Amino acid sequence: MKRLQRYILVEFTKLLSITLVSFILLFTLVDLFENMENIIESNAPALPATTFFIYNIPFIISEVAPISMLLSVLLTLGILSKHGEITAIKAGGIKLSSVLMPLFVLGLLISGGLFIMNETVTPAMNKRAEAFRTKWFHGERVGTFGKEGLWVKSSQGIYNIRGINLVEKRLHGFDYYRIEKPFTVTGRISARDVLFDGVDWITKTATVWKFTANGQALRTSVDGYVVEGLAGPDEMAGLDKHRKNMPIGELMRYIRGLEADGYDTHRYRTDLYCRFTFPIINFIMLFIGIPFALKTGRHGGIAIGVGISVIIALSFWIVFAATKSLGHGGIIPPLLAATFPDMLFVAVGSLMYAYVRE
Repeated sequence: MKRLQRYILVEFTKLLSITLVSFILLFTLVDLFENMENIIESNAPALPATTFFIYNIPFIISEVAPISMLLSVLLTLGILSKHGEITAIKAGGIKLSSVLMPLFVLGLLISGGLFIMNETVTPAMNKRAEAFRTKWFHGERVGTFGKEGLWVKSSQGIYNIRGINLVEKRLHGFDYYRIEKPFTVTGRISARDVLFDGVDWITKTATVWKFTANGQALRTSVDGYVVEGLAGPDEMAGLDKHRKNMPIGELMRYIRGLEADGYDTHRYRTDLYCRFTFPIINFIMLFIGIPFALKTGRHGGIAIGVGISVIIALSFWIVFAATKSLGHGGIIPPLLAATFPDMLFVAVGSLMYAYVRE
């Protein structure tokens, strides 16, 4: 690596470290104020309370890394342009593309590293943070999520829910196992779909099994069966988030299982593909930030860099949220919903490079 390349890479790395640490501290401070009352009321020890905020750091990094990459490259090249160093590079007959190549490589490495972190470290830390909430914030463990869906324990049995659609207030693939102590299954209630009518969860048609002490299994069909002991949609809002902590392989098996049973999987496939495409945005933010920084030239500064970063990041989040919602609703294919924001911003960045003078 040439000295000039190393110089630009070091300056960028310094600013990236500063912005990342600043965002982490800011988000942690907000998190601290939000949870301060719970920590005081629960008398949580200082060490576990501190580790609770540490557990949230990987998630914060994955969320703020894209705008940190964008802001850092805008400031790095903006400062170099302001001091005339970019002009000196051009005057020396050196191509900017070759000088900035280490930044592209670093952007790809960071995207790959964050993808690995999101699939290994972040889910494990999220589970530990949730365990702390359950223990010290007087919460209840609402259930666990696996390839067979969500499992929720109640006072009289166990619920298994294959899929949740909180927008339609609908549960897919519902099973309820009645259990008596010590652990004897005395019945099972199955339904393809369960709808919330504003007061109760009600099935259109339910198959009710009753297992007798002598080993018989009695089956009946019930229309409009009312499910008891299951929380309403508002209380269940956090249940579907368990899926985010599933490894990609387990999530794929879960989706195949739903498809085999005939359920719609647009929502889950969109989320699956987004797990692959979202980390790439870290590279794309760097890719699109370079031509913006070079175009502003000596007129760039910290305020302009921050402003451009906010506009670009906000634009991406709007497009990303819109296409993801369309994918969830089955309006566009899940793969297109996940890849379109990346493709759009790569195209915009490529167009901007056409106006940058080497």
